[in-house]
This record gives sequence, C-alpha cells and structure tokens, in this order.
Amino acid sequence: MKNLILVLALLAIGCEKNIADHNEKLIENIINDIRLGWENGDGTAFRKHFLDWDGARYFEGGGQNIGLKDLIVNHVEPEAELGLKLGFTNIQIHFEGNFAWAVVDTEIKLTTTSGRKIHNEGHGTYLLRWVSGGWKVVHTQSASKPVK
Repeated sequence: MKNLILVLALLAIGCEKNIADHNEKLIENIINDIRLGWENGDGTAFRKHFLDWDGARYFEGGGQNIGLKDLIVNHVEPEAELGLKLGFTNIQIHFEGNFAWAVVDTEIKLTTTSGRKIHNEGHGTYLLRWVSGGWKVVHTQSASKPVK
C-alpha cells in the first residue's frame, strides 16, 4: 500500500509539469531575453525559448522567416550588426490553459549600412505554448512604422 501511495504521489508531481504556470513574470522574462538576443545578435535566447517545429513562421515588418534558423541567421544576427536598440513596453499577457499570448508595444532604432537612421514604433505579438514544464514561443508577428 505504501508503494502504491508513493507511485501515485510521484505521478501527481510529474503531472504538475503538464499544467501551465500562469505566472506573467515567466513570460516577461522570456520576452526580455528575446529583446536582449535581438540587440546582441545572439541566437541563444531564441534557441532556448522558441519551439523549433516544422512549419514555424515568424513575421516581421511584412517579411517572414521560415523556421528558427532562418530567423536567427537572416534577421537577428544581421540587425544586431546595425546597432539595433529594441524596446518593449506595455506588455500585456493573457493565458488560456496551456496557451498564452503577449502583446507588446515596440520601439526600434538602428542605422543601416548606408547610414540611414531608422526609428520605428509599432506592436508585436508572441504566441506561446506550455511544453515540458515551460513556456515556448511558437509564433511571432510584429509591425512598425517610422516615428514622425
């Protein structure tokens, strides 16, 4: 009987990992790690926090990256080389079971290789799914326009 109780207790503890933690701070930390990854051209935060799955697509300013490697190599790394400064404010997080989404206001500053200064503001959305005891980004979309 003691062994049965022990097994049930261990199963109950293991099942807790499948129940999403609706702690907004967890997602705020993920978004901040991603922001720093963008600015530093470091794909580490993306590999840690994004679910790399077949069919993943990430939309930025009307363009798209297909898959996590494409996002990191063709978007994150090159923009950091341009001195990207990225700000996220007004972060709003919503939960629905093992699914969450965050809406953020964005500010983007960088200088192109030709010397043109870009200063845009806009909005972004992060869709997340609870996977193996943690939140993983499954899709992003952002759009911005020049500050007047």
